[in-house]
Amino acid sequence: MDMNPIIFSIPLFFFLIGIELLVDNIRKTGLYRLNDAITNINAGSSQQVFGIIVKLGFYELVYHNFAFFQIEYSLWSFVILFILYDLCYYWAHRVSHEINLLWSGHVVHHQSEEYNLSVALRQSWLQSLFTFWLYIPLALLGFDTFMLAWVSALNLTYQFWIHTELVNKMGVLEYVLNTPSHHRVHHGRNPKYIDKNYAGVFIVWDMLFGTFKWEEERPVYGITKPLNSWNPIWANFSNFYTIYEQLKTTPKWSDKLKVLFYKPGWRPAEQGGMMPIPDVSREAYQKYDIQVPFVVNTYAFFQYILITAGVLAFMLQYAQMAMPEKLTAAGLIMWAVLHNGALFERKSWVYYADYLRMILSILFIAYTTQGLAFSFYLNVLLSAVLFISFVWLYSSRNAFLEKPEMSLSEA
Repeated sequence: MDMNPIIFSIPLFFFLIGIELLVDNIRKTGLYRLNDAITNINAGSSQQVFGIIVKLGFYELVYHNFAFFQIEYSLWSFVILFILYDLCYYWAHRVSHEINLLWSGHVVHHQSEEYNLSVALRQSWLQSLFTFWLYIPLALLGFDTFMLAWVSALNLTYQFWIHTELVNKMGVLEYVLNTPSHHRVHHGRNPKYIDKNYAGVFIVWDMLFGTFKWEEERPVYGITKPLNSWNPIWANFSNFYTIYEQLKTTPKWSDKLKVLFYKPGWRPAEQGGMMPIPDVSREAYQKYDIQVPFVVNTYAFFQYILITAGVLAFMLQYAQMAMPEKLTAAGLIMWAVLHNGALFERKSWVYYADYLRMILSILFIAYTTQGLAFSFYLNVLLSAVLFISFVWLYSSRNAFLEKPEMSLSEA
């Protein structure tokens, strides 16, 4: 199918984030930081772009050539697929935590040290490449790609709302459904919360398979080895580098394989055995941050709005684009996302490179929309955006000439 069903959920996602931001502002709970939230959403946006470009269609290939049955469309077939998909999701999620190589494709989702609805959108570029095979049984049973795409979108949409601290325990529903309380446990880096509550929609899978944990105190969020960066490329590949460094110091080939396929943190006994999980508390834990002037933050937010608009346009139009245009558009979006993170780190190179990025992006949009009825008005708008961006960026120049200092903010 040409239309990505998750597009229909995007307005709901941003509406709920707006509501949570409003409540957060009224209650002064400090759930959001601009740099963290924008990095989260940009990670999700670039994941959608990456997923479109590398889409393999393996599920559809298996369905058309090897399915044992042909499941007809009906309410019950969708309900059954929804339940079976969630079971497959549980196992895909579980192996993504318990196998080090697969953890490299999932760790991005856990890197944020906050817990709010923007975290739900923080997704890895590579996870689907590592876990797609766990959904192949659904193709063999005869559920076609259309049904899978919509059930997958419903499952993902359900999981969005459970990424919040504003909803407490929900009574009897806690025994059946995955709730904010259960999922807070899953995102905790406290030793007792590690590798618990893998469920997507139904928490019963964790109760059945021995991975369930009730929420006690509110967790400290993030990963045991903090990322300490707003760079989306480093976010997606940092654990691969960690594995590479460990493989260099692991002499035996049998142990090298264990580094790849055992739990994250596994080491041979002669190197100290399993790495201990450090204990943490909300009172003492300090989050990664970099002090950024207001003018840079507002410029980064403006560019983030442009990136989000570009990603949405790409998702709506990619089926009509030629492959060179798809690749160019995807590359420009990835470049913009990289720059957005660099702005929050006040990298000096981004000040100069962003002028070039904006010029090339606007020239590409103008080229691909030439001949359309609204192209003249779009070009006027793009020229205004370019002028505003240049003035805004130039006014921020002093912020990039001074060396930024890392700041650790209290949890």
